[in-house]
Amino acid sequence: MDDYNETPVQFGPDGSLIGIITTPGDGPMVPVGCILMNMGAIHRIGPRRTNVKLARQMAACGISSIRMDLAGLGDSRPAGETADFRTQAVLDVQAAMNLVGTMLGVHRFVLIGLCSGAHNGLSIAVADPRLIGLLMFDGPNFPGRRARWERSLRRALADPKPGAFFGRVVGVIRRTLLPRQQQAPGDQNIFDSTGPRDSADYFCRSMNQLAERGVATMMFFTGSVQTKDRRRDLLGPFGKEPFARRLDYRFVPEIDHGLISQESQQAFMKLTCDWVLRVIHGDGSPASPALSAAGQSARGPRAASSLATKLEHAGS
Repeated sequence: MDDYNETPVQFGPDGSLIGIITTPGDGPMVPVGCILMNMGAIHRIGPRRTNVKLARQMAACGISSIRMDLAGLGDSRPAGETADFRTQAVLDVQAAMNLVGTMLGVHRFVLIGLCSGAHNGLSIAVADPRLIGLLMFDGPNFPGRRARWERSLRRALADPKPGAFFGRVVGVIRRTLLPRQQQAPGDQNIFDSTGPRDSADYFCRSMNQLAERGVATMMFFTGSVQTKDRRRDLLGPFGKEPFARRLDYRFVPEIDHGLISQESQQAFMKLTCDWVLRVIHGDGSPASPALSAAGQSARGPRAASSLATKLEHAGS
């Protein structure tokens, strides 16, 4: 017997949204569902079908899920409303939660957001109390000056050709010393990261609000964001905020942003499933600090093949 059942669904106010509901094939279903959505403009299957694999792996653990295309992405038609992209994402996911609630009787959810999905997920979690857990994969980050200089230097040194090196150094100086050009509100692109909902203040307020509500949060960063992380570098000025005490912060440099290797996918799915189960059972607190640093000591050709094992045993 299969570990899962899958049902394609069409939903939303005008039936424009498309998704797949995955449920356990046998055994009990836990009363919390998982939401998986687009990473950037990638179809709902996720990078290298990771969302598909993750949904089926969670079903084997008794967790139902819906992986969906937001309006205008994948198989979903553009929305008929005039809402901005982030607001529309909130409306789309709320429609998905309504559907799962009607079909399965599940009314509490954990959202797994990859890249842009992490930014959307933060807005959704703030807007809807049905979300009890939020995992943000390579999402909002606010490295301090030292971390930014280190990242820029590594990128400048990545190409030894004089022309490329000089161009990168000039770019670093320009970004650091020159004031950022301001855009009129009406001229901002809907995906512009300088928008108010992606600002540092919005992030801090939102995360503290989620912490007050008891929403479990994880920020998961890969080696594509930076190569080293000393003391939660990507929290920048927010390392001492109230939400940071409850935050599960992971930095695993062996995993890449696109989850290209099978080892990266398996490690990510194992960590995600374990965290979701902890949230469901009421323990969304940070795991052992060793787990957050699990990937930092792995180097060399055997690092990828041993990554899942390291993540599995680091907290023991």
